[in-house]
Amino acid sequence: MPPAALVLVFTAAALHAAWNLLAKRGQGHPVFFWLALVIASVLYLPAFIVGVILEPIPAAGWGWIVATGLLHAAYFWSLANAYARADLSVTYPLARGLGPTLVLIVSVWLVGESVSPAGLAGVLTVVAGIYVLNLRSWHPSSLLDPARALLHPGGRYAAFTGVLIASYTLVDKQGVAVVNPLNYVYLMWVIAAAMLTPLVLARFGLRPWRRVSVSKRDVTLVAILCVAAYLLVLIALTMAPAPYVSAAREVSILIGAALGMTLLREPRTAPRIVGAGAIAIGAALVALA
Repeated sequence: MPPAALVLVFTAAALHAAWNLLAKRGQGHPVFFWLALVIASVLYLPAFIVGVILEPIPAAGWGWIVATGLLHAAYFWSLANAYARADLSVTYPLARGLGPTLVLIVSVWLVGESVSPAGLAGVLTVVAGIYVLNLRSWHPSSLLDPARALLHPGGRYAAFTGVLIASYTLVDKQGVAVVNPLNYVYLMWVIAAAMLTPLVLARFGLRPWRRVSVSKRDVTLVAILCVAAYLLVLIALTMAPAPYVSAAREVSILIGAALGMTLLREPRTAPRIVGAGAIAIGAALVALA
């Protein structure tokens, strides 16, 4: 993986971990995510205006932009519903682990993207690490908890979120090949915000922010960090194979676990430590691929 792409992805992972901690504090509520999208659409408007003047959007790019906007709207709605119906330890391994797995399968077997043996081993190690990191214990009864979660609505939402992660990653790989990443990410967010608006208003009323406790500071920080993080991912997708980028960005889970065990004093269980180590090893293999 090119060093420049690796730096971009690892920086994006750190930003992703930061905004997910903030979103977790906001309880992953649909209104929280919607507000972040709306605020991001306003804050990044000047940058988009400059970007689109300097580099107009070609006609071939609009299909990819609309597709990723719809997929991201579905992603945020599905993720919020997964958080509302299942524990984070069940939701995260399904959603984040399924995404890189599907990207790898589609990229290699359907798209024909080249992946080295070391890269393949790295992606699979990251996926395994994500699964293990979120296990409660090594007891046989807990080893299949995420898989058994598919029998419940929360688990199905988590799995659907993973499918959406893979889908928008593959779409964005093609989209940023023809559209400037800054213009692309901005319009993606605007479309996602527009699609979520009627759903949020119908479910939570005309002033949805009054129905939930939302920190203005946290939601604004999420708006800034979320766009910045994914912009770096999009740039990396122009430089490296999609399976590598998809797996390497999951280092955010490793960072989040480290922050959780230190700043939030979350339990330092054996599966969490082993899983974090596996993610680190997998990321190193991807970096060397």
